[in-house]
Amino acid sequence: MDDSVIGEMAWWGNCADTSCEEEKQQVYARYMGLLDYRASRFAPFDLGGQSVLDIGGGPVSLLLKCSNVNGIVLDPAEWPQWVMDRYADAGISYIRQPAEDAELSGMFDEVWLYNCLQHVRDPQKVVDLARRHGRTVRVFEWLHTATDTLHPHTFTRERLDALFGTCGRVVDVTPDLTWATSVPPAWTAVIHSQPGEPDVRQMRFHLLGLAHIPTAKEYSNCAYTQKIVKLGTMLRGLGHELLFYGTEGSQVDCGEFVQVSSEQDRIDTYGEYDWRSGFFKQDYADHAHQVFNANAIEAINARKQPGDILLVPNGTDQRAIADSVGLTTVESGIGYRGVFAPYKVFESYAWMHYIYGLNGVQDGAWYDAVIPNYFDPADFPMGDHDGDYYLFIGRLIHRKGLDVAVQATKALGARLIVAGQGSLINPNERLNITEPHVEHVGSVGPERRAELMGGATAVFAPTYYIEPFGGVAVEAQMCGTPVIASDWGAFPETIRHGQTGYRCRTLEQFVWAARNAQRLDPFTIRRWAVGNYGMDRVRWMYQEYFEQVDDVRRRGWYEPRPRRRELDWLEKRYP
Repeated sequence: MDDSVIGEMAWWGNCADTSCEEEKQQVYARYMGLLDYRASRFAPFDLGGQSVLDIGGGPVSLLLKCSNVNGIVLDPAEWPQWVMDRYADAGISYIRQPAEDAELSGMFDEVWLYNCLQHVRDPQKVVDLARRHGRTVRVFEWLHTATDTLHPHTFTRERLDALFGTCGRVVDVTPDLTWATSVPPAWTAVIHSQPGEPDVRQMRFHLLGLAHIPTAKEYSNCAYTQKIVKLGTMLRGLGHELLFYGTEGSQVDCGEFVQVSSEQDRIDTYGEYDWRSGFFKQDYADHAHQVFNANAIEAINARKQPGDILLVPNGTDQRAIADSVGLTTVESGIGYRGVFAPYKVFESYAWMHYIYGLNGVQDGAWYDAVIPNYFDPADFPMGDHDGDYYLFIGRLIHRKGLDVAVQATKALGARLIVAGQGSLINPNERLNITEPHVEHVGSVGPERRAELMGGATAVFAPTYYIEPFGGVAVEAQMCGTPVIASDWGAFPETIRHGQTGYRCRTLEQFVWAARNAQRLDPFTIRRWAVGNYGMDRVRWMYQEYFEQVDDVRRRGWYEPRPRRRELDWLEKRYP
């Protein structure tokens, strides 16, 4: 038996007095998201028949405060017989085994880890077990505790973020404990199920691509293309059936790829041109779109089934397809003006309200939603920010605010690297940038994009127009890089002023923000971006929304959800 286990048993003694732990459990339960938990023995937490694995629950598991639960405590210690009898009387199984050595089968509705990982041999093995067998994993762990025989491990926020592969939140629970004048901060998280587990309601989707370019990661300059690629990944990761309709050369994770137009169709329409140096060519009325739409309509009608959902990423440009196939239609990521579908997902609240105002809509719609754009944190790793330059990345057009970035960096005497489609000298865009401190590196692919962002002191995004989302800002923040942006559109939602970047309204403010960008903490910046815009977070927002839409086929607004344990799909995770 490990020394830490022997020490833990000695600390508990005969288990006759557990009052201190009982009070701490009220705190654990609160921050683990068990909102209905009650300390009183007369008001147990009803788990609705769910299965729960409590790892390291010890002699006084939280499961003892619950009713209507199929519970198991996994713990290596041997407790007095009366403790074991208490578990048996409550219908709770006790497996006396270290979690690192446990061989479990199947899935649990929930796995709980609270005040546990400090005591185990191998925290990563325990976390992997929890993630492998829990549809929901609830965690509460103390930070910065001293190591000793009972506690062979101490944790920082960064270490726990890395162990669980998510960004938890740090909380101060001292005010919650009557006996404590000061206790360490704690890290807490609620992590939902692994991809494709059976508690996710399975649905069938038809996802449209774009007609003018292949839908593939290579075309990273097109925000719509990247959203479609990642939406396919999220839906497939949740176990949904996905049929994708796109042009030749597309690479989307799907159950069936239906090619509805060819490379030759695109060449016949646009010719062979360098989209990396120029802008993409397209016109909804052109030959490529006509071929795409006609073939997509035929293909969807041949494959559709009752209850299927059509996902339209490009608004009224693809309305003809929706009108011709007769499926429940969702506009899956609105950052454009031409909306039409009864179910709409907007990229930001700013853009949703702008579109409402544009169309004279004065009442909200229950089945509209705001789900932000989403990114793979692996594509944007933490940078070292040692490049001694500022960065502007995006289409080289006047409305993107490139001139603001040029003026601010010139005032600082700093380098500005510009990456993106277009030219620094373009009379049509009122661009005539010849300053020696500006370097244009052209259009860059995903890897180079991340390198530039990670090496920059800050990224400029001073967009003139009302930005529907502005993905560059989130991509940069995922690299731990501050963003200096205008103060309208989606930026007030995506940039925490003074924490992850600055939003400005005068040149003097832009210059001050750039000069002081290095005072912002890169880890805080990344934690905000990953916690709110990472695909592992946003996919659950889509799942909740699509279940709402699917409920319309049942009782809609009145459809009950008896198994609901949380309502955190709109919750922001603040640094």
